[in-house]
Amino acid sequence: MSSKFKVVVFLLIIAGIFSGYIYFKFYFKPGKENETRYAIDSITGQNLTVTVFSIDGKVLRKWNNVKIITTIKDKGNFSYFYTKDKKYVQIPESVTYIAEEE
Repeated sequence: MSSKFKVVVFLLIIAGIFSGYIYFKFYFKPGKENETRYAIDSITGQNLTVTVFSIDGKVLRKWNNVKIITTIKDKGNFSYFYTKDKKYVQIPESVTYIAEEE
């Protein structure tokens, strides 16, 4: 075999590997249900007080000294944060809450 043929085959193999990488990296989607695209918003403060209200305006629960609240907007919109005791709290979109600095 000539050296030109070997170079062409080598370049074709490299181009195939590169094309496969690009395809699987950017275009290959195995399923819509496995695809996770979130729009994330965060509220940060030194010490936040988070108050959750019922529909009629009564205070259901209150947390103090919260550092950050994160809201994820996707099929199941919710907000979450960690308490000062490192406990995870998740608030669904259907619940009204206020986060204010202390």
